Amino acid sequence: MSKRRVAVVLAVALALQGCSFFDALGSIGTVKDRYGNTYGDYYGRANQYAWQLQTCDQEMAASTLPDGQKKRAMQCCMWRHGVPIDDATGCVAG
Repeated sequence: MSKRRVAVVLAVALALQGCSFFDALGSIGTVKDRYGNTYGDYYGRANQYAWQLQTCDQEMAASTLPDGQKKRAMQCCMWRHGVPIDDATGCVAG
């Protein structure tokens, strides 16, 4: 009986480890900007948004917006360049 319990505990441990492995793989599909915004998901690979991120980074660097407003402005910039975001309310297509 003791060997069976050990086998069950090991099987559960391996299953849990496998779940965390696949969860970590999901984060590979995201990209994060310098303001803390995250884009992409499990299916959207980060390399798909490389040019948008670079373009919007340059826009924010040249922007005269106060730092507190740049986080949302960055999200809207990414959205204008075709990157889906959770809430596009208030973003204006340019």
